[in-house]
Amino acid sequence: MELLIVVSVINILVAVAIVAYIGARDKARLSFMLATAETARSDLYHWLHSSLSNKSNFREVDTNFDGKIDENDKTNGELYNHVAEIYTHGRNTKLKERSPWFNIPLWSQDDPPPAGTIGLIQLTERRLKIIVKEKNGQTAYEQLLIAE
Repeated sequence: MELLIVVSVINILVAVAIVAYIGARDKARLSFMLATAETARSDLYHWLHSSLSNKSNFREVDTNFDGKIDENDKTNGELYNHVAEIYTHGRNTKLKERSPWFNIPLWSQDDPPPAGTIGLIQLTERRLKIIVKEKNGQTAYEQLLIAE
């Protein structure tokens, strides 16, 4: 009888620990997504401003994500109105960023983005929208970036 009570108590403790672990893991995954979106903001402002520059033949951003700006990067003119497309493509293919919940690319241009991804939508040549979707599809973060 005592052994049965001990085993029952251990099972209850294990069940509580598993639920707590899953909650902590999902919270860490969401924190990763929020931090990624937040750190991308300054890059995206720079990309957006470069795309609107009157120096359309200049290369001012590392569009191929190789750590340097050279003739292999897009010019400001090529970036014009294509910031979201080029940025999401580079993050997904060059940096190979994946959703922490699903085996899909982390960055999306879909509006609304799929669950477990970061959406980057180019609304106009001067406006971008970043949206972070949680595992269940709820919006966890939304930011509008406007080039002045």
